[in-house]
Amino acid sequence: MSSQVVIVGAGPTGLTTAALLARYGIPSTILERHRGVYPLPRAVHIDDEVYRILQAAGAADDFGPHGRPAEGMHLVDARMRVLMRFARSSPNGHHGWRESTMFDQPDLERALRGAVSRQPAVTVREGVDVESVGVADGVARLQVRGARGPEVLTSQFVLGCDGASSVVASAIGQKAYDLAFRQRWLVVDVRCAADLQLWPGVHQVCAGAQASTFMRIGEDRYRWEFRLSDSDTGAGDDVDEEWALRSVRAQLGDADTDIQILRTATYRHAARVARHWRSGPLFVLGDAAHRTPPFIGQGLGAGQRDAMNLAWKLAAVLDGCADDRLLGTYESERKPHVMRSVVAATLVGTLMSVRGAAVQAAVHTAMRGVDSVPGAASAGPALIYPRVGRGGLRLRERLRRQSRIVGRSIPQFTSTDEQDVLRRSDEILGRGYVLITDDRPDSGLARRARAVRARHVDVGDFGSSAPAMRRWLHTNGARAVLIRPDRVVCAAAPIT
Repeated sequence: MSSQVVIVGAGPTGLTTAALLARYGIPSTILERHRGVYPLPRAVHIDDEVYRILQAAGAADDFGPHGRPAEGMHLVDARMRVLMRFARSSPNGHHGWRESTMFDQPDLERALRGAVSRQPAVTVREGVDVESVGVADGVARLQVRGARGPEVLTSQFVLGCDGASSVVASAIGQKAYDLAFRQRWLVVDVRCAADLQLWPGVHQVCAGAQASTFMRIGEDRYRWEFRLSDSDTGAGDDVDEEWALRSVRAQLGDADTDIQILRTATYRHAARVARHWRSGPLFVLGDAAHRTPPFIGQGLGAGQRDAMNLAWKLAAVLDGCADDRLLGTYESERKPHVMRSVVAATLVGTLMSVRGAAVQAAVHTAMRGVDSVPGAASAGPALIYPRVGRGGLRLRERLRRQSRIVGRSIPQFTSTDEQDVLRRSDEILGRGYVLITDDRPDSGLARRARAVRARHVDVGDFGSSAPAMRRWLHTNGARAVLIRPDRVVCAAAPIT
């Protein structure tokens, strides 16, 4: 059997990649060793950019009823006094969706599977174990075993979305940047019919060896996480549910609340980023390329961003619209973003676990000082979302003063039509490159747009969102912009 694209792993990253490729008309085959949706909750948070990716993949509407708005994150001390705040409470962020959403991962996976099932270009094969991956004469060869017995599959490209123990990553090479972060944490998922009256966001308790996390993730669903001793191994991974229940009640301060423990699981957090994300036709995405502590909720989102970045580039190469050099920009664009988010998560985890009364007091004082700076609460996300570097843009702005807009994503604006139906501006952009103009672009930008077969959209085409789009252009000193398929500005014509 031969295929243009084989995706190993049917988790959120693999499913999203397949749905996005299908959007560009590229068929793919997903190989998954398990059957059905993985039933246990793991990731619980996405931001507005990831929601926008779900929109592009065709899964946002199915997922919508299952998400719960959140208001960001508070770092608190052992007495629950706020040390530092990170605000993510807008119901309509830069990307046209609420800035922070809590959810149950099986609900997300069901929505993505629904999106994939509506794409004839995607074939999902479950119960298939990929035993090895190799490359011969530029063609990827996969040794697999499933209901049909052992098989050898060939593919033009293989995308490893198969997690931290990725067979594709092993084929590329296991070398990684290791941030030397090692902690064991207990995750406790609970159900409680009573409203526990928690602030609707994530609480990170900075209490040294007793560091913990808790949050509401659904109508009657909550999650607690407790730091464990790093030295325990083996049987130490089996935590008594009575201990977990006592730990939850201790933080609630209410022994009478009826709490049902759904599951407990011990995780060993690490912070690693692969040195190489590609070898010939082999690529890694998601946990196969990077592992992050969970403290800023960017683990699943990083994989979604990988999918968004690589899918359109792979489609452009397979369609003959670009050469192989474009694929080289996948790693150069994604790695800086991932590295920043992993470092940020590691920093938060370290702050939560500082020990010693004097050192802890000094750190908490410094955190309160940062929190008191105007704008600090909303600055955090901007620090971990670097703009796309010039090396990966390929189409650059003409004037240096446009650098503040080039490499940034275009906002998504929302409006309602005559039937009071909510519309989002990405529906107008469609897929592929788009040239957005509020005036005639200069000949250089128009020539670049033709070279990448960009559609032309006038600001007036955005209907009731047109004034907002025009303000965004003018605020950034542009009269026209060229947008990549992933909504990143790659060139701009300045206002003259």
